[in-house]
Amino acid sequence: MSSGMGTVYRAVTGIAPPYVMYNTTTGSFYGYCIDLLNDIGSLAGFDYTIREAYDEHYGHRDPRNGRWNGMVDELIKNISDIAVGPIWITSDRAQVVDFTVPYQGPSGFAIMMLKRKRQIPFLRFLMILEIEVWLSFAFAFFLTILLLFILEKYSPFSYRNNRQKYRNEPDDRFSSLKECLWFAFASLTPQGGGDIPKNLSGKLAAAIWWLFSFVIVAAYTANLAADETLERLERSIDSMDDLTKQYRVRYSTLANSSTFRYFHGMKEAEDMLYQMWRQMTLDENTPEWNRSKYAVWDYPLEDKFTKMYYAMDEVGFVPSVEQAVKMVRNVNRTYEFAFIAEAMTIKYLMLTSCDFRQVGYEFSKKPFAFAVRKDSPLKKKIDDAIAYLAMKRKLNDLEKKWWDENPIRANCPADKDFNAGFGLDDLAAVFLLILVGVLLAILTLCLEYLWHFYGPRQNKKVRLFARMLSTHEKSKMEGKSRK
Repeated sequence: MSSGMGTVYRAVTGIAPPYVMYNTTTGSFYGYCIDLLNDIGSLAGFDYTIREAYDEHYGHRDPRNGRWNGMVDELIKNISDIAVGPIWITSDRAQVVDFTVPYQGPSGFAIMMLKRKRQIPFLRFLMILEIEVWLSFAFAFFLTILLLFILEKYSPFSYRNNRQKYRNEPDDRFSSLKECLWFAFASLTPQGGGDIPKNLSGKLAAAIWWLFSFVIVAAYTANLAADETLERLERSIDSMDDLTKQYRVRYSTLANSSTFRYFHGMKEAEDMLYQMWRQMTLDENTPEWNRSKYAVWDYPLEDKFTKMYYAMDEVGFVPSVEQAVKMVRNVNRTYEFAFIAEAMTIKYLMLTSCDFRQVGYEFSKKPFAFAVRKDSPLKKKIDDAIAYLAMKRKLNDLEKKWWDENPIRANCPADKDFNAGFGLDDLAAVFLLILVGVLLAILTLCLEYLWHFYGPRQNKKVRLFARMLSTHEKSKMEGKSRK
């Protein structure tokens, strides 16, 4: 590939969407870093040829023998002149190669999980209490109605049996099952049941029902609030610390990746510090008064990364990004899965799919830059070109092109705030209940209308028929008596 006129340099890269990608149809590389390299070549006046690293690695030192691999190794061995891509600036790499000025802000590692999709039962407001509670409540409701009716019918002090005494009080509430039902139902509402029975036995029954109703309504309200609170707590994994303090979500990373080496290195650092602490507390050469002081001092450092490394090792390190995506999407598992990887990988997966979300913030952030051979004259040319492009806001334009305006970007709907409280989905059945009530009221109105206009006519016909039958029978009796 050529980007200008002048010396031709050998560039090496690695696939890291959207920074560097490969088009199999045209046989060429493209992406953020390729556009940036083209602009740099035009400003600095050089051409380049580019290919992928032989072993497809960016460059890591083998801790066993100190040898490098990937693009860093090719620069050391003078196989390539420029390493192109989202290469982290680390102190280890800086000892053997030179880095250009960063072309993008710091980036680190991130955690990706499946986006939260709230499954709301349609009749959720009925599922706050168990079915046994609802059945017991219905039994108590109808038993109270029947009890009020019986007490009103047989008590000598009720309104029904003392109409003369209560003639100035036209309340006939407890004289029928219908009115007793309305009283019991209205007692559940803030409006209250209205007037109470006149007899003492009825008053006791009403008081017990009020107490029962108060407890049931309070229990329902408390469980409704607790259900929402517990649901939010179950979704409260918002950082790496939250991930380490729970067992419901399992997590892992790519085998032999930068993330794997980061956690492995942090685990070894924690192990080394722990051994040093143990040596201070157990070494017989340390004065006894010092050892006793250390003995009462609990281990002063966290072993967070050690626990995380062993947790990932138990799950198993993932062989590929594709496999990690399948594990995150697999909702049929008995547990959720979180994928820990380089933030640029997580961002690209979120860019191309609406199924994922980033948990918490990035950690262990380092800037991206290109790498050249140690003391290479290319460093100054590339530094000057990147500084000029930054001043002209060309770097911002590239970032906008490959992130905000990328044609493969998924058109995702706005995320719902799960901490915003009840939404329409939560209360859909309650609003439907209003509609059902309206329809029942209209149906009842129609029945009342029909009864009002056709009921009296039918009754009149029945009475007329009965009168005619009575007259006919009377005539027959008179005829017999004459004979």
